[in-house]
Amino acid sequence: MIASVECSSVSGEVYAPPSKSYTHRAILITALGPGGRVLRPLLSADTLATVSASEAFGAKIGKEEKKDDLFIDGVGDLPQTPENVIDVLNSGTTLRFCSAVAALTAGAVLTGDSSIR
Repeated sequence: MIASVECSSVSGEVYAPPSKSYTHRAILITALGPGGRVLRPLLSADTLATVSASEAFGAKIGKEEKKDDLFIDGVGDLPQTPENVIDVLNSGTTLRFCSAVAALTAGAVLTGDSSIR
């Protein structure tokens, strides 16, 4: 048998299916830095709780209507102390991640529904 190996190139874009777990992480990491864009997030009640919590810590978050991409102006490593209680709703992931962020502030109160409390 004679085998021939030739050079070729591959190009294109790969779109991974949205992930709630990755979306939580992408929102918070982007919000805690200088900011950026979260492409094709999985938007659900839980991840929207993370968006609200990030805004409470001082990030500015907007949504592109056609693609649901999130544009985030981050806090630059210094989250603000929230003016109000942060409601994580029924999101245990938001509670766990935001507990760590809250430790970086002068004081923050997190709450949730009865399953969280």
